[in-house]
Amino acid sequence: MKIEKTAIGMDAEKLKSPFGFKGNYADGLWQTIAGLESGGAKELGIAVQSVLWSDASVFAEYGQDKGNQLMHDLTAFALGKLSGMDFENPFEANEWLFNKCYAEIKRMTGRQDIRKTFVLNALVPVDMAFWLLWAKSKGIGNYDEMTSGYSSYLPVRHKKIAAIPLITYGVSHDEIKKLLEEGSFFLKVKIGKEPEWDKERILEIWSLAKNYETIFSKSGRPVLYLDANGMYKDRKQLEDLLDFLEAKNILKHIGVFEEPFDELNETDVADLPCVFAIDESAHSVEDSLEKFQQGYKAVALKPVAKTLSESLRILKAATDRGIKCFTADLTVAPWQLEWNRNLAARIPSLECVDIGLLESNGNMNYIDWDKLKGYHPKGNGSWVDAKNGIFELDDFYECDGGLFEIPDYYMKQLSFG
Repeated sequence: MKIEKTAIGMDAEKLKSPFGFKGNYADGLWQTIAGLESGGAKELGIAVQSVLWSDASVFAEYGQDKGNQLMHDLTAFALGKLSGMDFENPFEANEWLFNKCYAEIKRMTGRQDIRKTFVLNALVPVDMAFWLLWAKSKGIGNYDEMTSGYSSYLPVRHKKIAAIPLITYGVSHDEIKKLLEEGSFFLKVKIGKEPEWDKERILEIWSLAKNYETIFSKSGRPVLYLDANGMYKDRKQLEDLLDFLEAKNILKHIGVFEEPFDELNETDVADLPCVFAIDESAHSVEDSLEKFQQGYKAVALKPVAKTLSESLRILKAATDRGIKCFTADLTVAPWQLEWNRNLAARIPSLECVDIGLLESNGNMNYIDWDKLKGYHPKGNGSWVDAKNGIFELDDFYECDGGLFEIPDYYMKQLSFG
């Protein structure tokens, strides 16, 4: 498929309150829109730019606005490189672009230590647009056919998937209680601020959660999903936290513990009493395999943050080795969430629960979530909003969440040339 024209646009969206993790805060996110044209057909992809998540050191050096501009410029560079090129499939295009963009961001910043995740985040809208345009060029109009090469790794069709809310540093006691009362039972908790603070934060949240019951977890109680974003310094710090959780009878309710260490930390976690998962450090199959050898037993797949192309490759490598997969959000807008939901709806779930899992925190964080839902071609779909903490997928598969319908609002932001 030859790319004849490209386009790029951007919407900046404000958050209800500063979004805290990795010891820092962001109060707004850019939505980058990438358009591709081939044979007169057009498609687009969108992505939320999360500089703080993808490379906290870039956020610290450039700040929020300049960091967003840097990532946006990298996406524009990718589109420029793609124009006029001819690729057989999205995997081929994504791999070629990644290598070009990784070299370019090093040149742009003068740094050799840029995380690969920064490049993948910048490539998400391009990869999404390429997949959808490639499918259109093949006469494909549904997710199962588009990903047919990976059908054996997408063996289920969940009727229900749990909505995983994100509890960042600033989410209050009352807000957490409200989530539990509304039916949320799989709570993602951002830690990594400071070890003693982390202990008290987890204890505070569990003191609320333990009072609720659910039919969807194996324990009958809510499940905590801890995300340290690589902020623990060494195994001793981690073991101290685990000992604390065991003493407080919380450890058995930790369904998954994500990224305790920095991605360059090679500490083995195989013998520790918890299911440890990788996220930021899962840039590629090669990186993931190294972490699996270090004892990590689960991986967060993020089409919305690390491209569908790389996510499918990692899904295959993980499944072949008995590693569990689940999807994680990046505070995306409603239509882009379908890029994650379609994958979450088809992969087997974690051992601690009986239904699928989909992190979705945009409704908790964007000021204008209802406006963003209006941009979604199927924004009124029964699956779009969680009910009692659950996304019901009865009507979802008929249209794959509206993923193959072009959102008019986003297309109007693009000028192809």
